[in-house]
Amino acid sequence: MRDSLCRDLTGTFVGCDGEPTRATCSFHDRPCVLGAGDVLQLEVERMDGEWTPLFHRCDSHAVDEFPDEHSVHGTDQALVTARLEPTGAHLPATGHYDPDALTIGNVEVQDVSAATEGRRSPLADRDTLTDGDALSEGDER
Repeated sequence: MRDSLCRDLTGTFVGCDGEPTRATCSFHDRPCVLGAGDVLQLEVERMDGEWTPLFHRCDSHAVDEFPDEHSVHGTDQALVTARLEPTGAHLPATGHYDPDALTIGNVEVQDVSAATEGRRSPLADRDTLTDGDALSEGDER
């Protein structure tokens, strides 16, 4: 898992189309700008066979382990740190290539939340709803 995680994330674009040479922290009220050479912590999730970044954390919002409140049962998730590198990327919205766009480099896995861990849906242990469990229009529970 760790090898595929590092391989899938290395070179992933983390800026935004408007400012591809800057990344931001997902947990600031005001803009927190990160640039080339800065360390970024990421919460990532395995979706459709690939690791995808969910949240970015700057040094002041970094955590030691994958947050329980973001852990989802049935999904492999991980907490990683990476150094931001200006290696260039095709911008998602426009497809335009920016040679200085920020990407993820030097990935280190800090913590893993396996698919067998995390919060479960209230319906996860129920095979099917019985007719009596179905809500009619206007019903509240």
